[in-house]
Amino acid sequence: MDSRPYYTKFVFIFDLDDTLYKEIDFVRSAFSHIDRLLVADYGYKEGLARQILNNAYDNGINPFNELNAALEKACIKIPDAIKWMVDEYRFHIPQIKLTADAAEMLPRLRYESFDMYIITDGRSITQRNKIRALGLNRFVPNENIFISEEIGYDKTNPAAFNEIYSRYFYMSPLNLQDIMFVFVGDNPAKDFVVGNTMGYPTFMLMDDGRNIHKQNVKVPKDYKPMHKVKTIKNILDILI
Repeated sequence: MDSRPYYTKFVFIFDLDDTLYKEIDFVRSAFSHIDRLLVADYGYKEGLARQILNNAYDNGINPFNELNAALEKACIKIPDAIKWMVDEYRFHIPQIKLTADAAEMLPRLRYESFDMYIITDGRSITQRNKIRALGLNRFVPNENIFISEEIGYDKTNPAAFNEIYSRYFYMSPLNLQDIMFVFVGDNPAKDFVVGNTMGYPTFMLMDDGRNIHKQNVKVPKDYKPMHKVKTIKNILDILI
């Protein structure tokens, strides 16, 4: 007989970057965006800026410094060039897509009436642009999205979770003991400590080799995920 407790409701709380899409795709998208602007506005050779930025990034060199040096060598003068690059990087409309796993499983979670939330660190405009580009509002309503710049706290602070929890405490007819809050992320430095402290299951989606933040970092015990999985479907297999 299955001895697992029965829950009438599951609430999924997702990280965004490297959890629902690959953050490296945002980086590449931004570099392509800067390349297009330099071609259109300054006549710079198509593809050259993208190549410089990508090569520098891949070799652990500051990409904007490298591109700025190349532009100066080409006698292209952009006022506050580094700030311009950084702003375009942060605020462009990215060309990104959900991971295959997320694209498959988010519709299923919605179909099965699981509530979904996003808690993400970052600038409001940057993260909102990502969310729109990914079409995440189809699955996660705007009021269920918490961005650190907007709320004033990062993911290691329980403020966003407390807000989520209070909604069920005050509004739900369900007994809170019948609700399972599930934390899903990728970064052991930030994503799991709150869920662990609250006593709810935390799941780390394993790096497929493309993550920005590596997972083999030393963190305190209460920062480590309770479970490591390859896919969101694996989470459902464990929970249900």
